[in-house]
Amino acid sequence: MMSCLIYIFLWFLPQPMAHSKQQIDALNQMPYDQKVAQAALLDRKFLAHAASAHKIGYVSGEAECYSNLSLIYYTLGKYALDLQYSLKAIALYEKLGQNEKLALAYGELGYRMKHRDMKSALYYMQKGKRIAEQGKFSQPLLTIYNNYGVLKEMQQSLDSALYYYQKGLQLKESIHDSLGLPYSLNNIAGIHLLRGEFDQAKPLFNRALQIRMLRKDAAGMLESYSCYGDFYLMQNQPKLAVIWFQKALDEAQKQGYIDFIQKSHKAISGCYELLRNPAMALKHYQAYSQFKDSLVNKQTNNKIAELEVRFQTNEKEKQIAQHKNELLEKNIEVKNARYQMAGLGLVVLFVSLLGFLFYRQQKLKNRQQKQEFELKSAIAQIETQNQLQEQRLDISRDLHDNIGAQLTFIISSVDNLKYAFDIQNPKLSGKLNNISAFTQSTIIELRDTIWAMNAHDLTFQDLRARMMNFIEKAQSAQEQTQIVFDIDAALDAVVLSSVLGMNVYRTMQEAVNNALKYAHARLIQIEVKKTPDGFVMKIQDNGCGFDPETVLKGNGLQNMQKRIEQIGGTFSLEASAENGTKIALDIPL
Repeated sequence: MMSCLIYIFLWFLPQPMAHSKQQIDALNQMPYDQKVAQAALLDRKFLAHAASAHKIGYVSGEAECYSNLSLIYYTLGKYALDLQYSLKAIALYEKLGQNEKLALAYGELGYRMKHRDMKSALYYMQKGKRIAEQGKFSQPLLTIYNNYGVLKEMQQSLDSALYYYQKGLQLKESIHDSLGLPYSLNNIAGIHLLRGEFDQAKPLFNRALQIRMLRKDAAGMLESYSCYGDFYLMQNQPKLAVIWFQKALDEAQKQGYIDFIQKSHKAISGCYELLRNPAMALKHYQAYSQFKDSLVNKQTNNKIAELEVRFQTNEKEKQIAQHKNELLEKNIEVKNARYQMAGLGLVVLFVSLLGFLFYRQQKLKNRQQKQEFELKSAIAQIETQNQLQEQRLDISRDLHDNIGAQLTFIISSVDNLKYAFDIQNPKLSGKLNNISAFTQSTIIELRDTIWAMNAHDLTFQDLRARMMNFIEKAQSAQEQTQIVFDIDAALDAVVLSSVLGMNVYRTMQEAVNNALKYAHARLIQIEVKKTPDGFVMKIQDNGCGFDPETVLKGNGLQNMQKRIEQIGGTFSLEASAENGTKIALDIPL
């Protein structure tokens, strides 16, 4: 009984309309001019078809719907939605590996952003160009080269613009694209005009017009006439310019291109001003104003027509819905409405209860899965840390047992040589002393390294002890030099990673050694102070100093800077012959 009630309930539910692949493809293949003209009415349609494509797993069709939606929203001036759906289409093209469509999508997005964000426009255009060139996709490059030239021309980079216009021209000539060739020719000629290279511009304008005449491309010839007008006007020949602008005006009037009519009137008015004919200049300017108003009115009327169509569509949808409701009411009246409604109420209650229980169970399951994942991640991290710590201990043990023992043997061997033989040669004796001292120093460095490797975390007290130990040894080696060490007691409780502590220690060690060895300092001051987000260490000496601008930095200074930058700190150096050397380390925690 309950299953029957559920079936009856589901039968009454409205079934969503799904579109087939053929319907989705048919909408996506709509001609460009129709998509632009009907943009205000097509956004919902493309959204619905995108949802259907997603539902049936037709990823390619979904990507095409998003690409068309980006064009529609760009046409409607909704630039945020244009960007959103462009990026959605790009993500799906990348997922499908459809690099040719991906290149075109990047190029179109870059061109549409040219007036809003030139930096982003160049980024997307260059990315599309790179993908198209790597894949040798000629179709996207036909558009990308020309549009990239437009971006470069907007940046006043005329050489770059000309280069890409010419690349686009070569590509169009290779496939005999007679429709696109004149646009590339006129673009190149326009660059020559801006440079004042009129002899190079004229043949290109001529060739573009000849191609359009052979094609009987009325709209294209109209643009070519206007280009000739610009050509003569820029050479300060307004009489010839008027002739070509007038031809453009006559052709625009025949074809009903209001936008070109008003532009031609404005250009002719400017020519007559140069010819000092105020009557004709005023006449054409008034005509320009009239057609400008006409264009505005036409655009307004188009907008009103779009709104009327949308209103009528909504009204029809309401009428259909009302008619369905009337039929449903009659059907309920014929049947026993009371029992059906009671049964329907029970079904709704039962389904709602099932839905609530399912939702609650799913929520608990998701929470449990999340907790299990977090627990597994924590366990894996602890195991990794334990393994790393074991590896550190093994390495440090090997260093101590093997290399430390060998270094100790070297010292012992050198001492035996000195006592076993009566060495009279002072140079040989000095060499043996140097070997012994160097080996002893190496053992100390090795112990410091083993200390850092064994420690997972260090307190500042550990670091202070190591620093004090080093300073005491440095002080005893250079008794004539005074080393002052001052550390903020507030840092005692601070815990550092072994990498951070060792890098700071080594940097301090290198700075003190430089002050003793090269600067011949008599006073070295080391100061460590706590800051709100970490600490600052300053190492200053009164030695001979150097000029940072003229002296080539050695490995020691470069290593110090690299160590501090690796732990996210800031390294600064000030040096002069009068004030010695000052090194500051700003370390965040």
